[in-house]
Amino acid sequence: MDVTKTRAAEWIARLHAEDCTELDHDRFRDWLASDPRNGPVFEHLTELWELAGGVTSPSVTAPHQTVYPRRNFSRRHALAGLVATIFLAVPPWEGAHASRIEETGTGSIRDIRITPHTHCRLDTQTRLVVGHSRQQARLCHGQVMLSTSGPDAFHLSADGMTVQLHGQTAADIRINSGDTEVTAVRGKVFLSAAALRAAGRWVMPGQRLRMYRNGGWNIDYPDLETLLSWQGGELVFRNRPLADVIQEINRYASRQIVLSAPRLASQRLSGVYHVRQGDAFLQMLPRLLPLRIRPAHNAYEIVAL
Repeated sequence: MDVTKTRAAEWIARLHAEDCTELDHDRFRDWLASDPRNGPVFEHLTELWELAGGVTSPSVTAPHQTVYPRRNFSRRHALAGLVATIFLAVPPWEGAHASRIEETGTGSIRDIRITPHTHCRLDTQTRLVVGHSRQQARLCHGQVMLSTSGPDAFHLSADGMTVQLHGQTAADIRINSGDTEVTAVRGKVFLSAAALRAAGRWVMPGQRLRMYRNGGWNIDYPDLETLLSWQGGELVFRNRPLADVIQEINRYASRQIVLSAPRLASQRLSGVYHVRQGDAFLQMLPRLLPLRIRPAHNAYEIVAL
């Protein structure tokens, strides 16, 4: 293992240790922010750790400190070694751990039933890997609306954190380029992640928790009608910057839209875009803003007038 993977394994062990402190969490966030490569490596090892069910650390008796003064962290080092072993030995979910893989293409929305009590709607460009027990799955990328109605808990791993649903519960989970969002739509859901401390956190009905790549997070109360409009094949925009609107529409478009007019990026738009109406957005846009659209190689380019 390289240095980054080794350090990530040590952090998993440290954050799962019984004596983990607030200072440890602060140092962990500093480590995440110190190099953009640290976050993805940590997330991948965390997923492997979760898929293997975690590892119970061996009982390690610390030698007398006067003889072995450097062995204070022997338990952490042993656990980190086991995490490293998992990383090297456990194959990806797409192999031994996967019972099925569900995917959607560009512009496609699909419903699946994972168990008799667990339903999932997959948004465009989404990949979901379901485990053999069918009580856990991993969202690799994209967005899902997950709902449960049975007594057994369902666990969804998404980008280094785990969402737990049980009872009459529904949640919208989405992986973005800079963060991952979990919105409790019906009932409350439990969220665990390294940045949330060992105890985890409940996300209450109507709340959205955003977990950022640097380990930070926040909670807000989004407009649920707007947030969930994708399920009906619509995208509702309320006073959104043009750059954000284009980025969202590009998720559903086979031919991408390129904004070549930076000064228009902050222009605000409101409206409803119907996913299946193809180029309707492009036909409407020149009537709203001072721009023109020209075909480019496998794309549409927006330029200012």
